[in-house]
Amino acid sequence: MSKEGSPREKTTDGHTPMEQPMSGMDAGSVDTHDTPDAHKSEVLNSETESTHVPVPEATQEDNDEENKDTEQDEGQEDLNNNDSQDIIQKSEADSPPRLPDTFYYEAEEIHAKPVSTDEKVFPQNTLSMYRSFGYDCNKRGNLYILDNKTIMFVAGCVVEIIDLSTGEHKYIRTAGGYSIGALVVHPSKQFFAVGEKGDIPNIVIYEYPSLRPYRILKGGTQRSYAYLDFNAEGDLLASLGSSPDYMLTIWDWRDEKILLRSKASSQEVFKVSFSKDLKGHLTTCGIGHIKFWKMARTFTGLKLQGELGRFGRTEISDIEGYRELPDGKVISGSEWGNMLLWDGGLIQIEVCRTKVKPCHAGPIQQVLLHESDVYTVGEDGYIRVWDFETIDTAEGNDEGSKMEIDPLNELRVGTDSKLMGITHGVVDDMSLWFAQDAKGNIWKLDLTFSKNSVDPEIILSFMSGAVTGLDVSSVYNIFASSAGNSIRVNNIISQDLLSQRIFPTEVTSLKWFPSVFNEKSDGILVGFSDGVIRYLKLRSGAKPTAIEKKLEYDLKMIQVLKPHTKPVTFITVEVKNQWIATGSTDGTVFFFHFTPKGLNPIGFVNVKEEITYMTWTPAQYDKARLLVCLKNGIVYEFEGPGGIKFDTSVSYSIESQLPVRIFRFRSIKSRLRHEEELERKRKEEEERQKKLEEERRLRGIEKKEKVEEEEEEVVPDIVPEIKDINTEGDKADKTIEPEEEDEEGKKEEDDWKPYIPETPSAALFAVYTSPDTFWLSMDDYDAGYLYHCQLGNKDDRFQYNPERSDNVVNTLPVPNTDLAHGDDIPLTSILIKEKLNLIFVGLKNGFIRIYPYGGKQVFQSLEQYWTRSAHDSEYGVVTHLVTSFDDRFALSGGADGNIFGYVIKGDPHITKEHSDSPKMPAFTGEVEAQDITEASHYSIEEEKQKAEEDKMKKSAEALKNEMRQQIEGLKGKFRKLLGVNDQLPGDLRIPRENFILDENIRKNFQNELKEKADQSIKELAWESERCAIALKKLEQWFTEPIGQDVVSCKSFDGQWEVSTFRTIELPSDFYAMQEEIERQKAAYLERTKRRETAENSEDKSDSVRGTQTADSKMSQTKLKGAKAMRVERLLRKMEERARRRQKRKEEWTELYSKKKPDGYDDPAEVDNIRYAKEHMGNYFLKTASNYVVPIDQRLTVLRALDRIMKIRYATYTYKKEFNKRVLDLIERKRALTEQINGEYQRLQNLGQNQTVNRELFNIPLLPLTDNGQTNRFEFTREEIQAFREEHEQRNGDLTKPDEEASATNTRVSSLKRPLDLRWSVNLKEPLPINQSNGIHNNYTPNEILQQTKDSDPFTHRLFFERDQILQNVQETMRIFDKDVCLLYYLKIIKSLRAKETDLRCITFYEELMLTKEFERTETDLENKVIEATKRFDNEQAKLFEFQGKVDSKKRDIDILDDKMKQLYAGFDEMIPKEHRFYNYLLRVLNKKIKRKKRAEGEEADDSDDGSQDLDDDDDWELEDDEDEDLANEDPTRQLDVDICPPNLDQKMYDEVVALREKRLDLDEAIADEKTVLQSLQQTYGQTQIYSNKVEAELKAKQTDLIEFQRKKQQKINDINVAVSIRSHQIRYDRSTHLPDDLSDSLIFNKNNKSALTHRIVDVKTEIKREKERYVNKKQEKKNLAHELRHAVQIIQRLTDECNKLMTEKFGKLVELEKIEGAIVNLQIEELKQRLDDAGDEYYNTIAQYENQKIEENEDTIDLLKTNTKRLDELTQLVDDKRHLDEQLIGRKGKAVDELSGQSKQNVEEFDRLCTLVQLQAQEIEALKAEISILSRKGGHILPPNPAILPQNA
Repeated sequence: MSKEGSPREKTTDGHTPMEQPMSGMDAGSVDTHDTPDAHKSEVLNSETESTHVPVPEATQEDNDEENKDTEQDEGQEDLNNNDSQDIIQKSEADSPPRLPDTFYYEAEEIHAKPVSTDEKVFPQNTLSMYRSFGYDCNKRGNLYILDNKTIMFVAGCVVEIIDLSTGEHKYIRTAGGYSIGALVVHPSKQFFAVGEKGDIPNIVIYEYPSLRPYRILKGGTQRSYAYLDFNAEGDLLASLGSSPDYMLTIWDWRDEKILLRSKASSQEVFKVSFSKDLKGHLTTCGIGHIKFWKMARTFTGLKLQGELGRFGRTEISDIEGYRELPDGKVISGSEWGNMLLWDGGLIQIEVCRTKVKPCHAGPIQQVLLHESDVYTVGEDGYIRVWDFETIDTAEGNDEGSKMEIDPLNELRVGTDSKLMGITHGVVDDMSLWFAQDAKGNIWKLDLTFSKNSVDPEIILSFMSGAVTGLDVSSVYNIFASSAGNSIRVNNIISQDLLSQRIFPTEVTSLKWFPSVFNEKSDGILVGFSDGVIRYLKLRSGAKPTAIEKKLEYDLKMIQVLKPHTKPVTFITVEVKNQWIATGSTDGTVFFFHFTPKGLNPIGFVNVKEEITYMTWTPAQYDKARLLVCLKNGIVYEFEGPGGIKFDTSVSYSIESQLPVRIFRFRSIKSRLRHEEELERKRKEEEERQKKLEEERRLRGIEKKEKVEEEEEEVVPDIVPEIKDINTEGDKADKTIEPEEEDEEGKKEEDDWKPYIPETPSAALFAVYTSPDTFWLSMDDYDAGYLYHCQLGNKDDRFQYNPERSDNVVNTLPVPNTDLAHGDDIPLTSILIKEKLNLIFVGLKNGFIRIYPYGGKQVFQSLEQYWTRSAHDSEYGVVTHLVTSFDDRFALSGGADGNIFGYVIKGDPHITKEHSDSPKMPAFTGEVEAQDITEASHYSIEEEKQKAEEDKMKKSAEALKNEMRQQIEGLKGKFRKLLGVNDQLPGDLRIPRENFILDENIRKNFQNELKEKADQSIKELAWESERCAIALKKLEQWFTEPIGQDVVSCKSFDGQWEVSTFRTIELPSDFYAMQEEIERQKAAYLERTKRRETAENSEDKSDSVRGTQTADSKMSQTKLKGAKAMRVERLLRKMEERARRRQKRKEEWTELYSKKKPDGYDDPAEVDNIRYAKEHMGNYFLKTASNYVVPIDQRLTVLRALDRIMKIRYATYTYKKEFNKRVLDLIERKRALTEQINGEYQRLQNLGQNQTVNRELFNIPLLPLTDNGQTNRFEFTREEIQAFREEHEQRNGDLTKPDEEASATNTRVSSLKRPLDLRWSVNLKEPLPINQSNGIHNNYTPNEILQQTKDSDPFTHRLFFERDQILQNVQETMRIFDKDVCLLYYLKIIKSLRAKETDLRCITFYEELMLTKEFERTETDLENKVIEATKRFDNEQAKLFEFQGKVDSKKRDIDILDDKMKQLYAGFDEMIPKEHRFYNYLLRVLNKKIKRKKRAEGEEADDSDDGSQDLDDDDDWELEDDEDEDLANEDPTRQLDVDICPPNLDQKMYDEVVALREKRLDLDEAIADEKTVLQSLQQTYGQTQIYSNKVEAELKAKQTDLIEFQRKKQQKINDINVAVSIRSHQIRYDRSTHLPDDLSDSLIFNKNNKSALTHRIVDVKTEIKREKERYVNKKQEKKNLAHELRHAVQIIQRLTDECNKLMTEKFGKLVELEKIEGAIVNLQIEELKQRLDDAGDEYYNTIAQYENQKIEENEDTIDLLKTNTKRLDELTQLVDDKRHLDEQLIGRKGKAVDELSGQSKQNVEEFDRLCTLVQLQAQEIEALKAEISILSRKGGHILPPNPAILPQNA
């Protein structure tokens, strides 16, 4: 495999550059010490060599063999050593320069090529991939967008790039030869990075669209990359390794350098990403954890610090998706579908939906932050949008608290999708998204969530999951594949999808029948996970189903059978006899016979283990046999079911009728490896013996030479002799070593035992080599060999012994080319093509290997092969290998869901040739076979068993019926006997108790009935509880919210009727919402107030800062004694005077504060102007294009919601008040009814004594009424039954009118009342007011009295009293009816108002929806305006500050100019102009001298050494060429200004020189102040420019906000508002006739219109009044100006007098504060006090040092004495040593003999200890290996290596 190194690997001088140093990082510590592990050969980086520390020669020689054995494990050990520490790779000063931007790698050189052991047999183009038909949709982050028409994803070992517009496919192979682990696109879309898998894999970065390799990053992980991510700037790349290291690496990818590295976690890590907002922040997530990283710069360099997220009380969850927020928080998903908000490594709050529903029904795969919204993508197929601010500002009350929130929007992608993530498209409108669906689809989405949003669309569709079936047609170049629950048929050449069918269960196996079964080869047999097999046929022109797109062909279902109860794992066909065998995980093999009509079941055998592979004997064999491989390693061989008649009447089981041979595989791998190890040792021993023989030969010659040298010379020193003796001992020991090693080897062989795994390995496939032998491939531990097995000759049906040992004839070792995994890789699938002389083999690591066909023996050797990676190397097991019918093409299917097409020994471009469509029979509309959709459906065997069971049940039921008939006959006889007994006389009749044979039987029967009743109650308890809960829920939803139902009240005469409003109670949280709205309104007003008063508070704070006064400086002084008292007294006086001056200043300040500034506006006038603007009647139309909504009138969500809440409350209130009046009226009617009934009862009592005309007094009573509130929903069984009948008559539609309803006022069915919402409590009959007049032919009472001859006064009084009672009742009823009538008309008005309110509420709700839609954008714009306003205010404050500084500097310069004038004034006073040397001294004063600038605090030197006279060069005085008359007029001009003239007073000259120094100081000060002033003016100008930019930005943002408000107002104006007006409210001023169209009408308040008319007159009056005020104010201003001039003159006069008095007293103008400060200087007094204290301390210190000096002198004397004593002892020791040396030389010979014997013992002891150390080292290495295995996840202990087992010394 070709790899090209980076140019960084070579330097200009040809040497390999040193590796950059790495520093450990563990909790912030850096370890720079050398360790043994740091000096091993390679540490994760294949392009550089680590620094090697030399070791001693002896140690290096002893460990040569050990270094060779452990050479391959060094990289892994280095990684393991770095598990607990972070690694930083720092760049040194002499690091090589960055790679040039124009450097590229050659793609052909870096891309991996196939491995071929023999190019002649296996050329490079043995297999050439031309197309990928699959998509690994379950891989995390396997969809990326390069541009708006190009997508990219990983497919096994290639990167697939698809152009959506043209359909073109491009493929990029890996550089390492293995598959691809991760993929990511650069933010600029110009590059993309590919993280590979393998042994120390690389990251290759390609440029797009050229696809040229741009950079190669090496050494980032050990096995594979799990995830990659670029930072927002695109200059850094983060890579995440997978098992076993989980290494997180930060790359400077443009320079191919590692910046930081750390172990991410000890568990599997899914994802890593940079924060989009916080630079240097990263996040990783994985199984049960999330970790937050920060790139921190410390004093030792840049480090990567990680903080593990703590779940606390929240259940630990795997984290799949998360998003870093701008403020550092992180939102993550969870397994149960809720969002977790992390802050500071802790869960701040858990987010769920209302009613504690999860955010998603399943894990959240992705969390995004897009346009201030949080997007979550769940496995449930939903994409939901949440409010970011609500989540970000949420605060939990305690740990583990939850927040309920509803999504803003949501989108369901498809009906059965499983989303893995979405990615944004590269378009202008930012609305295009692409989604990865684990069901095999790639979706195009529109996430604008508007009315015009486009529905989700599938742009690419693939199968989902592992490829479970793959087979080709034997007639056409088409193939069928299965994965998940779908089957697809594709064209191999054109790559088009021909047909597809989706099933309710997953497809587990597939077989395309050969042409022998059908000429068209259109039959496909498919096995499913529920044990069903379906026989399908390919048909053309079929009508597609509703869920599938229109395809050219259709798969028609011919037959459906269920032979198994568990997934069908394998299907195989026998062509000669047309047999079909299916195997399943239920351990059964079912045989079928194929016929044109379908499959006929033959029978099944049970092997009691999952079936992994089946194959028939080759066609050339005499007998057809089926070889079955099982998961437990056993192989069954069944004879074909031909020539035998099977009895399947009771069961399809033919296990006992079918001959079988069994081969039980027992592991021999440990024995094979032991033999290989012994063979290796034997060869090593032979090599070692040869070396020993050569060393002995050479050693004999050297020994003779050394003996001769010893005889001639005398050795002067003993050390060389000892060395020679040690050397001889070593040689002697080496001669003994072979014998000891032989003994140890024999003992080792005696102790060795074979290793047999506890769980047998699975048999993967088998291939016949003869009728009795076959090759077998095993999984797991027994992989690495092909086993040639032999079957026995006996039938094992009845005499099989499970403990017997079967024979393995031969084995072939499988070469291992997988350096990444190291272990033996199993061979998982095989395809033998005799025509091509090739054997295609699929491996568990995703590789495809091709061997030469070896004839009858199939495999001759496995050393000659061709291999290349195809599928994923970790989970892409090659499950299927097939070739086309013409053997030009090959296909491979893997567990990673990918299907690759290859050209066999040809040009891949042949796929571009034209391909004929297969000619299949047309769809004729025949009916498909009835499908099996239920998982509980019986299998074929179960149906057979069920039929037999039904037959037995039928027989038993017949016997039961016969017995029942006998019992019924006996019962009839018994009844007859009872009848006869009852007819007998009493004395002959037998009592009934005597018929009871046994009382216990009767009681038992009653108890049994009771138990059954109790059992029924228990069984129906759940249903009863469910119905009760359902009723309660219905009541809570329909009845409990009703505050008042409709109740009507009729008048007594029946003409008027008024009813209540049906009102719904306000929600339980209504008042809480009102309080929350009021609180938000108050908070908004408070923020507004704070914003308005911010400037005032700043001004006040500035004024407060300057109010500090020095109340008592004495409290801080350090003076003591009388000096302190004197100074305190002087300070007190000075403070008193300063206090009086401060008081006067404050009075002046107060006076000046009353002065109005220029442009001052009277607040009263400002208020009047504002009031006039608001009430002047200037009404703006909201529909105008230039209308700007005032700030106080802008409609916000808060205001809209407040309006809705208020109108709802108002509606509820007035409806409630009206209902109260109606209910009071009902109660009043009840009371009146009782009162009237009392009067009627009184009449009846009066009429009891009347014998004639008693009917006139018997007036029927009025029925009592109720309030209609009680028993509204309580019904009787009769009512329920009536309701059911009525429901059936109306066919379930109860909204139809009841035509058969009675016209009477009888009570209707109560079940109807909730439907029409009416509850009438009116009287059932008309009022009986005139009822008495209708009796006796309508005679009046007077007529009756006249007709009654015997009438008496008492009768007249009764009739009179009757008439009075009836009149009172009539009056009472009339008054009540009048009140009902008034309330009736009031109800009409209230109803109209209610309708208007409802319409207004609807309008308000529409406005609320609009404001919610615009709220987010409006808030962003307002925040931008506020931020811009703050910036503008800050810049204005800076301008004011700089302006103040400029003004201050100008004032300082003016003060310095005044001082300069005072200096010259003093000069004139000191020297009058009449003085003869006046001009000379003026020249001395004005002389310009260049002085050195003194440092700050440096005192001025009296001498002028540092000055430089500039009279010669740049003197500002007159030059020689000036007018000579001036020289004649001034005779002193010739004098030197640096020397005092003889006639001039020296003192006066010195005073002038002193004045000159002051003048120079003032000049320098003025120059410095001007420089500072210039700098300030320059800064002020720059600030002014920036302030103008900020102001322009502020105006632009304000314009954007106003424009947005206009758009928002236009949207609000589009809302239709219903307004009810009367005809008299319509006015048309232009004409007397109204126009036909009133759509352009304007609704305006009548009073406002009248006010506008009257306002015209008011405005004219105000204008006249304001003109008069203006004239008066102008005259007042002139008077005030005159008074001001007079006051200025007075102030000037007083100032001159003050200056004159000061000059007379002090000689010049002085500052009184400075004079007072000169009286007493607190600092000078303190310095004097400190000087005295320092002097005292100095003298005390000197005394201490003197005492210390004396003590140290004494110690020095003692040390000198001790040293002298030690020198004497040393001299004595030297003499003794000299005497001993002389004695040693004299006894030299004897010493040599004695020492020789002792040295031999020492050497033997030394050798024994060395052997012990070596054995202990071997034990340590064995323990280390075991610890390393156990420390890994899922590690297994293998049998120890005999080579390193400890031996007894």
